[in-house]
Amino acid sequence: MHKRKRYSEMTTAQLREATRQYDRQWTGPGLPGRPLTAADRALHRKARGRPMVGKGAKIVPVSIERELLTRADAFAHRHKLKRSEMVAQGLRLVMAKQA
Repeated sequence: MHKRKRYSEMTTAQLREATRQYDRQWTGPGLPGRPLTAADRALHRKARGRPMVGKGAKIVPVSIERELLTRADAFAHRHKLKRSEMVAQGLRLVMAKQA
């Protein structure tokens, strides 16, 4: 099996040959310079960033004791949760308890 060189290790002629396919005009969907089709727009919207949950998210700096954060991160990892999901669940529990 032939291992390909990295682009940074190629000569100009080798680079030209390796990238020649990109010199051809694009013929796929959503041609550059043309409006996207409705299907392309839907695909683009779906591909952008994280999906919005509720009304979206806001980054809020919060201070947490280091030991508590270490334990919380370990718990989240074991239960396949993100830290922000765990904090949100905790906030909901506290507010439900107080209501």
